Amino acid sequence: MRGSKRGIVNVVGILTAAIAVEGCGKMDGDFDDSVPTKDTVAVVVPVSGASTAAVTTGNVTVRRSALMGDVAKDYVLTATLAAVVNTATGAVLDLVKGITNFPPTSVEGETAVWGPGTDALSTNTYRLTVTRQAAHVFAWKLDGKGKTADDSAFVTILSGVHTRAVDAAGQPAPGFGSGNFVIDWDAADTLPQHDQNVGQMAFTYARTSPTATVTNNVTFTNIYDNCDPSTCSTHGQIFDALYAYAQTPGAGGDLQYGATENFVATTSANETLSLHSRWMANGSGRTDVQLTGGDVGTAVDTSNECWDSNFLSVYSAASYDPGDPSVDWGAESSCLFPSAALVSLSP
Repeated sequence: MRGSKRGIVNVVGILTAAIAVEGCGKMDGDFDDSVPTKDTVAVVVPVSGASTAAVTTGNVTVRRSALMGDVAKDYVLTATLAAVVNTATGAVLDLVKGITNFPPTSVEGETAVWGPGTDALSTNTYRLTVTRQAAHVFAWKLDGKGKTADDSAFVTILSGVHTRAVDAAGQPAPGFGSGNFVIDWDAADTLPQHDQNVGQMAFTYARTSPTATVTNNVTFTNIYDNCDPSTCSTHGQIFDALYAYAQTPGAGGDLQYGATENFVATTSANETLSLHSRWMANGSGRTDVQLTGGDVGTAVDTSNECWDSNFLSVYSAASYDPGDPSVDWGAESSCLFPSAALVSLSP
């Protein structure tokens, strides 16, 4: 997850340069809202003004080990994980949308093209193509190549299909829809200007109305985690992960995350971590985590934490160190979700 956060931000940087592919032709109104925006994957994790001084937007900082009555570390982990993936996803989508805010360079039949265009200081050239596949259904792709290369050298670094939502009158509802897209860092690495990210991230999202459940599911494949050795067991490793987020306006939410990495530093073997967080609209929630495989072996290490509506920890338990007051406190009966709901989200 550490490396994937950095990687998404770098894709945002790539797309910032790609904004240069703006066109000059007449905009076809039928292509309005043909690509998703950040509103389509809007993340909603409860936030309260009470007892949250340790939580800061964009750079969450709390004590590594919470205690009963402190801000729950698993709340912070949940909020951070959701914000990193959903907000960064939205930033990518908004930048693609930023290109289509300009008139396309050309429109032929069901296809509109923006570019090719090159930022003044970039060695890469980009082109965005949007094709209407059916009423309100659009396939889109962002291609890149070297600035001086022939057009046959274009490779696709972002691609997806978006279905825009419609209102009761059958008119497009801006900011709402569903679809999927893929970020391909392996393809981006073939461009003259690129970073060290590798692998792919595949997204499936939906937000079809203001009252509909928001979902955002992500599959991370062969992603590079360039983490600090002081905070992880290995400095740089390839890993796979799964992320699943769902939140209903005015109700609760659910987040699941699973990854296979070298979480335990005893050997180089990979462990599989699965995290499941649930929360209510008032902010109270619970996280259940399990770790198995690798240095943990056939055992299943678990940890659980619950927090109240002010995000203060009311219960914590860890199977790997039962009775340790630094990780165990409170009564499970204090939890709004009274029992664990462990998942095996294995990539």
